[in-house]
Amino acid sequence: MKASPAPQRIRAAERWLKGSRMRLVGLLLLMFVTAAFAQTDDSVSIGWKDAPQAVTEKIDCGMEPSFVTRRPFAGGFVFAAQCPGNHANYIQALVYTDDEQGGKARLLLFPGPGKKSDPADSLSNIRWFPKQREVTELFVNPESDDICRSEGRWRLDAKAQPQLIYWRQTRDCQGKSGWRVVVDRRR
Repeated sequence: MKASPAPQRIRAAERWLKGSRMRLVGLLLLMFVTAAFAQTDDSVSIGWKDAPQAVTEKIDCGMEPSFVTRRPFAGGFVFAAQCPGNHANYIQALVYTDDEQGGKARLLLFPGPGKKSDPADSLSNIRWFPKQREVTELFVNPESDDICRSEGRWRLDAKAQPQLIYWRQTRDCQGKSGWRVVVDRRR
């Protein structure tokens, strides 16, 4: 007597369900991991002409940006304005204020890794870490004969002044090898 096809269909359905459950578990895991590593973005876009004058007069990018973004950060607010960049760098000048109206506005200056290096008045390809009061940049300069790629990390101190806590650099423009750590003051 020939076996009924029903047990085969049941086994096929069980395999499909098991695979579906695994895909669902994987999708849920991906959603939670993505949410955990995602940066919160509480930024608000404001037209340049609507931004506080105390903020706009601190920014000198060689052009007038069409807008600024404002985000709560380190007990105050940071206004960011895009400056001219290139295909590899989205450059922004950052102004820290005590309130949303631009009270006590001051351009943030970011110290470099060397004692003789001038502080930067803008950063490129910024990532924000509000809980740690930290901001990072990734700068790529493919036209350089020396350092092509660098990564910096600054923590805003109690007076909201950036303190360099990490810097690494490489001659490899792809950033896959040759990294040299120049500053490491992370805790």
